Amino acid sequence: MVGIVTAALCVGFAAGATATAVGIGIGFDPTGLMIFGAQTEVPLGESLDMRAQVGFATQEIAGLMLASVGIFAHRVFEPIDPYIGIGVGAAITPPPFSTGITLEGTAGVRVIAFEPVCLFLQAHYLLRWSPGGWTSGPIYEGGIQVHF
Repeated sequence: MVGIVTAALCVGFAAGATATAVGIGIGFDPTGLMIFGAQTEVPLGESLDMRAQVGFATQEIAGLMLASVGIFAHRVFEPIDPYIGIGVGAAITPPPFSTGITLEGTAGVRVIAFEPVCLFLQAHYLLRWSPGGWTSGPIYEGGIQVHF
């Protein structure tokens, strides 16, 4: 568990040095939980990116941190850039909640507001395993990215 989180954060910091995009966002799940997040992306090919993302909850489960690394395929149709992706990560929660590994599917779209700024909307579907068992659900997120 600690290894996954450490790897996710290291990839994020390493990618930050060579990132082509950084962004911030706010996410909500159907229960009303709000998550503030930051992300960085680095291209792996013309239509393939790697993203490291971290998010923090400030209410309900205050102290919840989601850290993940994902691979995204996208296709630009000016001014929009739809994408889908998969990822792995961890949901680190304070007691009495349990920490667990997550698998993630993401679908979203970036809209170029003006160069180099774009807005994004996405939905993550998380499948989480923890000692308490399997849980799953969506997180809907929107934010802004700056591309270099």
